[in-house]
Amino acid sequence: MAKTRISITIDSKIAKAIENYYREKVKLAAEKDEAIPKLSNVYEEIIERGWEYKSTTRKK
Repeated sequence: MAKTRISITIDSKIAKAIENYYREKVKLAAEKDEAIPKLSNVYEEIIERGWEYKSTTRKK
């Protein structure tokens, strides 16, 4: 598959969710003595599968 450059803008909630997801992947890799994943690969994975974030607050 050909690679394409994209540019995205994310808000702070999504950024924090992605950061926590990446930290969890790093933690699991460290526990299993595997290679630490690159952040760019994590972003590629998120873009490929889509990222869904549901807010815990409801609008009235």
